[in-house]
Amino acid sequence: RRPAPNHLDPSSTPALPPTHTHTTQRPTPPLPPSPPTMPVIKRRQNSSVAAASDSSSRRAAGSNLVQELVVGTLSGVVSTVLAHPLDTIKTRCQIAGASQCTMTGVLTQTIRNEGAPALFRGVHAPIASGGFTCGITMFAKSLWTKALRKQFGYRQGESGSHSLVAAAGALTGITIAPIVIPADLVKIRMQGSCTKQTTLQCALNILRKDGVKALTLGSTAGVLQLASLWGVLFCGYEGLMNAMTGPDGKRPGGHAPILAGSVVGVVSWAVSIPMDIVKTRMQMHPEENPSFVKTVRTIYDRDGTKGYYRGFNAVAARALVSNAAFFWTYEVLTRVFSGNH
Repeated sequence: RRPAPNHLDPSSTPALPPTHTHTTQRPTPPLPPSPPTMPVIKRRQNSSVAAASDSSSRRAAGSNLVQELVVGTLSGVVSTVLAHPLDTIKTRCQIAGASQCTMTGVLTQTIRNEGAPALFRGVHAPIASGGFTCGITMFAKSLWTKALRKQFGYRQGESGSHSLVAAAGALTGITIAPIVIPADLVKIRMQGSCTKQTTLQCALNILRKDGVKALTLGSTAGVLQLASLWGVLFCGYEGLMNAMTGPDGKRPGGHAPILAGSVVGVVSWAVSIPMDIVKTRMQMHPEENPSFVKTVRTIYDRDGTKGYYRGFNAVAARALVSNAAFFWTYEVLTRVFSGNH
């Protein structure tokens, strides 16, 4: 009989495999990089700066539009008052017979028969509408220029082409047509009549006799006249001012706006006067000139091509005075409002 194994005897226990006291540790994988903190802060700062610059640019654009409205209105009032006597002569030349179509003849006859104040007859309507219309004109011109520059991909500070300025001017003329055409109707009726009446009385008489539809008389010719007038006017003025700009790029002042406004005023009216005569005939004598096409044919059959330029001397004189006064006042007031005296 074998004795029971003694667990306390080390010789009776089986040998265990040797253990290593030195254990090898596996390399710990690198920790993922911590999310960047500074770029986020910079990104947030950049976004806030961009938002602030966008809001400031919007405020600057809004203030520029308001400035265009105010400056254009004041310039329009000044030019309207100075040029209204010549505008009266121009209107009477257009609606008078061939024997009375000279500027000096109409001026002499008006002063002799009605007195010098007759030259300012109907001036209230142009002051009320003309000044406001000039403000709306400069406001609309800024909006159309901005829209066209964005449409054609012009960068900020990059000067637009002459065709872009002309297109903006033509669209501006179409925009202000609903204001100008009814005001011209009242003005022409007062200038072409020997009856003394106020602007309000004349407007009420038109509505009472012809109805509201009379306010649209000559609309086709009026829209064409305004589009061609302001397209040539703005394009020519900016072109002449750019040509007179010095090497330093500073916009010229002094007599430059007077010169540019005078020249481009005469040229713009030389282009647009045929449609202005058609509009005047339709507004003054709607019974004889019921449609645009018939009025154009009547003028040509009676006087030929010269009929579309009747009274051009008065028109040129008025355009010279009006546009010189308008653009000079506009440039001066723009510098005053901008702080560049």
